[in-house]
Amino acid sequence: MDNYYDNGYIAGQNEKRAIYRAARVIAVPGILFFLVTRFWGEILLFSGQKLGFAREKIIEAFNEPAVLQVLQAGLSLFLLTVPFIVCAKIAEADISKITALKKPEGDNSFVYFLFGLGFCAFANIAVSFAGRIFESFGIDFSVPESEYPQGVFGFLLVVLSTAVVPALVEEFAFRGIVFGMLKPFGEAFAIFASAAAFGVLHGNFEQMPFAFLVGLALGFVRAKTDSLVICMAIHAANNFIAVLSNYMTFVPSVLRNIIYTVYVMLALTLSVLGVAYLKRGDEFTLKRADTANTTKKVYVYFFFSPAFIIFVMLFLFRAIMYIVE
Repeated sequence: MDNYYDNGYIAGQNEKRAIYRAARVIAVPGILFFLVTRFWGEILLFSGQKLGFAREKIIEAFNEPAVLQVLQAGLSLFLLTVPFIVCAKIAEADISKITALKKPEGDNSFVYFLFGLGFCAFANIAVSFAGRIFESFGIDFSVPESEYPQGVFGFLLVVLSTAVVPALVEEFAFRGIVFGMLKPFGEAFAIFASAAAFGVLHGNFEQMPFAFLVGLALGFVRAKTDSLVICMAIHAANNFIAVLSNYMTFVPSVLRNIIYTVYVMLALTLSVLGVAYLKRGDEFTLKRADTANTTKKVYVYFFFSPAFIIFVMLFLFRAIMYIVE
């Protein structure tokens, strides 16, 4: 059987089948992610009781913020690596080639980092503004946040579970495996489709738009640098800033808002300068695919594949349940 992902070219008669395979590589791990994270409390409670622990002790332990952070990190490490690797292997993809775990190409790595971080700031502003508009109509998409553990150890634990681990595993899954499997159909398609899947996986209407917008920027960086390193650095830096902001409770709220505003303005300014610099070198041109099907058919095959539809419906259900509950 042909390996569809070795040379970036896919024979016309196999394109639809290859697109469906790529969709399944997203959907199957995504559905597993949905089931485990939806019922992880019940799963852990059942497992703990089978090991001889009292129900009350298990519930008490799981209510500890530090324990929740460890569980979150552990689930992410497993669910966003192993299932994606297994499914990609079944689809006959070469993991070492499609994930691009290597040094970035070219001399513009730092410029792309500034561009990505600035775009994250822009996405945050845009989504926050949109959220306020919905709130003015009585629609609240906000999701309750878990309590953070306190102290230096608690801060370091949250940095690990919220900034470091997600940056590594989410980029590996979406800008690595997912983007790598979709790239033969065109870089623009790979950027958009991987960002859409990344947004959907977040499972609530508060985070979905932000994740999608950030996914577009990270996918672009992945395409232009042919490496996950800068993507991981941008992701980690953005999440670290969010963690730092949540821990700055000792700073008066007015001063905290001023600091954040200064950061956002600086990030946006550097991002605009980065865009201007990259535009001089025609860095915004994306490679087209050498495929038999039209671009429209590629999008239709992917987004209307049975696997992707099921994946989207499950996470839309989760997002709706957050509002209803």
